[in-house]
Amino acid sequence: MRPSKRMYIKNRHVKQIYRLLFLLACEAGLILEFVGVGSLGGAKMLLCYYTVLSNLVCFFHFAYLVIVQPARENALIKGAVTMCITVTGLVYHFMLTGVMEASVSSVSPVLLAGNTLVHYVVPIGTVLDYLLFFPKGNYKPLHPLAWLALPYLYLLFALIRAEVSTATFTGYGGQSRFPYPFLDVDMFGWGKVLLMILALTVVFLALGYLAFVIDRLLGRSRKRAQ
Repeated sequence: MRPSKRMYIKNRHVKQIYRLLFLLACEAGLILEFVGVGSLGGAKMLLCYYTVLSNLVCFFHFAYLVIVQPARENALIKGAVTMCITVTGLVYHFMLTGVMEASVSSVSPVLLAGNTLVHYVVPIGTVLDYLLFFPKGNYKPLHPLAWLALPYLYLLFALIRAEVSTATFTGYGGQSRFPYPFLDVDMFGWGKVLLMILALTVVFLALGYLAFVIDRLLGRSRKRAQ
């Protein structure tokens, strides 16, 4: 098969260089987040944010790939990590970006740079890794349902933490027991929060099945090229 007809890059050196650069970007974003938030006195709360946890998931996943260099990557895990960080980028861009940037851009350029890396560069880089280096056609019909596990585990963690901890968050212009405004039961009540969770579930499940369909189409294109 000619290289031009491949649906992914098989060169291990190119893959390793890309993933090492990705790890550097991910690490830089996390460090800048901790430095920037630390300068505002809130570093101890960072591990309660989905953004930081999803970036850590990506960092350890890609570190494993770089170190172990598995001959065949697990499609379920690949999709779960990709969807996990895609949620970070989409929620930030469409639901949080205006509020967050207004609160940090004039206070901490370091934090603004960190936000760009963890909310945009890492999510886009993860999707590109799938497009460039992952063999297509391996996602299964039930995978998109399984990919919701990581966001829902975080959701459970955030709601339980709000009930058992007295620490509050200040990143969105006020004090709150919840890390993100759309989870703020005190402000919106359980009814509206559950509706927002349901809406996000539908959106990300649709996104997951879109990824599944694209993967199938790309897989068929590869077979035809062969």
